[in-house]
Amino acid sequence: MNLYLDPAAVADLLDRPDVRVVDTRASLADGPTGREMWAAGHVRGAVHADWIDDWGTTVDGVEGMLPPADEFAAAMSRLGVDNDTLVVAYDDNSLFTASRLVWALLHYGHERVAVLDGGFPAWEEVGLPVSVGEADELPQPRSFLVDGSRQLRREMAEVRALLDRDDVRLVDCRMDATFDTSAGRIPGATRLPSPTLVGDDGRFKRGAEVVALAAAAGVAQEGPTVLYCGGGVSAAAVLVSLRDAGYENLTLYDGSWSEWSRHDENPIERHA
Repeated sequence: MNLYLDPAAVADLLDRPDVRVVDTRASLADGPTGREMWAAGHVRGAVHADWIDDWGTTVDGVEGMLPPADEFAAAMSRLGVDNDTLVVAYDDNSLFTASRLVWALLHYGHERVAVLDGGFPAWEEVGLPVSVGEADELPQPRSFLVDGSRQLRREMAEVRALLDRDDVRLVDCRMDATFDTSAGRIPGATRLPSPTLVGDDGRFKRGAEVVALAAAAGVAQEGPTVLYCGGGVSAAAVLVSLRDAGYENLTLYDGSWSEWSRHDENPIERHA
């Protein structure tokens, strides 16, 4: 399943009415917001959608959780996405929000999706068309219908129930910068930090290279695997990467460590 498109391939799609390019750039620190980054320069025709404010929800204090089906459908409709739309998402390679949107769409049954490989930096590097400022007109709302049969999302209670199953692999995808060894991890989880799947050129690794990295983390193509990170974003990047490499039995623990660590009843495996 090819889930990545290079900048030239995306450029060839820009004038097609069945294509919607979505700028998902966001910031968790001081500095420009995602919307401000979009206004300063974006792929021609791209709309901006924030993973927390525009197509996320807050549950028990955890921001950016996947909203219920009806809310997600309404958000996609506002972006001008229907069930025939090819959605191409991009970010800036520092926060993998494009993969988060692709995962959410896949979870809700929409398979016409792709990530702009290399994100906006790759687009600018090759000198492709950039628009500045607010869009002249908003996208025409469309009707987006959700298919809830895919089930690529896990809830906290489900993860807790899986801990004693030998056939399930838990994978911690937190970046090294956010992985606190003293705080611990979900028991039994192996490590596959999301940045290890990105090359020095900012493009995602592909094929056999991804398979080798997954195997080193104990991820088998035939076994069920649950991915998590700090807040469900980096793990989405790993899930999309693995699906692109042919893995199918993958789910994402949406609340991830942000939710798990808030509940005293959840077991934690700590490190020295």
